[in-house]
Amino acid sequence: MIKTTVESWSIVHIHDELSPFKILWAIVEHDDRDEYKKGDYVCSSRILYIEDDHVRTHTGSLYELLDEGSEYVASYEQLLLLIDGFSPQEICK
Repeated sequence: MIKTTVESWSIVHIHDELSPFKILWAIVEHDDRDEYKKGDYVCSSRILYIEDDHVRTHTGSLYELLDEGSEYVASYEQLLLLIDGFSPQEICK
């Protein structure tokens, strides 16, 4: 199973009026596809499900979560900052 292993992760609840959703924001530890390097950040597409320590997204990506994570709530405008590389800790207070 091809996956990306991540640390320092956060589940971010995006409050969109039409359809709220969740995304994963994390730091890459290892990527089986070599799309990311260790230390890169990743801001996922919509989360389909979270099972144990794995997250599956709308685009089919599978992430393995290391250690403990955190949860944040963000607006759609803040999501754009997350995509650009800002961490949830920086913008979701």
